[in-house]
Amino acid sequence: MHPSGTVEHGVYTALVTPFVEGEVSRDCLNGLIDFQIEAGVRGIIVCGTTGEAPTLSRGDYENVLKHTVGRVAGRIKVFAGVGSFDTKRAVSKAKLAHELGLDGMLAVTPYYNKPTQVGLIEYFRRIADSTDRPVILYSVPSRCVVEIAVDTVKTLANECKNICAIKEATDNCARVDAIREALPKNFVILSGNDSMTIPFMSLGASGVVSVASNLLPREMVSIVEYAHGGDYVSALAEYRKIYPVVSRLFVETNPLPIKYLLHKKDFIKSDECRSPLGRLCEKSIAELGKLL
Repeated sequence: MHPSGTVEHGVYTALVTPFVEGEVSRDCLNGLIDFQIEAGVRGIIVCGTTGEAPTLSRGDYENVLKHTVGRVAGRIKVFAGVGSFDTKRAVSKAKLAHELGLDGMLAVTPYYNKPTQVGLIEYFRRIADSTDRPVILYSVPSRCVVEIAVDTVKTLANECKNICAIKEATDNCARVDAIREALPKNFVILSGNDSMTIPFMSLGASGVVSVASNLLPREMVSIVEYAHGGDYVSALAEYRKIYPVVSRLFVETNPLPIKYLLHKKDFIKSDECRSPLGRLCEKSIAELGKLL
C-alpha cells in the first residue's frame, strides 16, 4: 500500500524555532540541528507546534525550511509542519516544502473551525495530492478540538498512498490499539507525547515525535531503541531517569518550558516565544529551575 521506508521507527524531534529579538536565529538553529544529528535521531520536524508555526510569516517559514534542508544535507530526515485552519494555505505550504526538498510533511488537523470527518478527508487528501512525499497525519484534539476518527485514518491511508503515518498526540491507548488493528503493519504510528512513548510502542507504535529530545535526544533515542527491540524493562529504566524533565515540559504551554531549559543550558541565545504565547510565570520558572 505504502512506499517502503517512507517513515521509519525512531525519534523525530519537534524542533523549536529559536528567536533573538523577534527574528529567527540561524546560528542557534544550526546548533540545534547539529545536536540532533550527532545524537542519532531519525529526523526533525520544523515549523510544527513546537516550532510556533501559527506565528511564522511566509518568509520565516520558507527561510527556516530552506536553511534546515541545507544544514542537514541529507544526514537525517527533515519534515515540515504544513497544517493550517485553511486547506488552501495548507496545500500551499506542502507545495513549498516539496519544492524546497523536504523529506515529508506533518499535517495537523485544522484548528478553530471544527471540520467534520468528511471535511477532514478532503483536507488531508488535498495535501497528499499536492506532493509525492510522505504525509504524517497529526491528531491533537487538545489543541484542535476535532479528532481524526479511526475510520477516517483508514480511508485516507487506503486512498492516498503517501499518507503513511499518524502522530497520535493523546493519552488514549485504546485508540492506538484500534488504529493498529485497522491499518496494515507498514502504516506507522508515532506517539505525540513523550510520556506515552513506551505505552504506545507496546501496542504497536514505532516511535515518537518528541519535545523532550530538543534537550535530551540521546536519552529519547535510547528509550525508543530499547522499546523497538522489545526490551521494555530497559526502556522504562531509561525513561525514569528523564521523567523529572518530561513531567514538567508542559507545566505551561509548549514550547515555553522547553525553550526556557534550552536557553538556560546555552543551546539558544534567548527563550523568547512569539506573542500571544507570553512568558513563563515565576512559579514555573522556579519549578523548572530545580531541574537545572
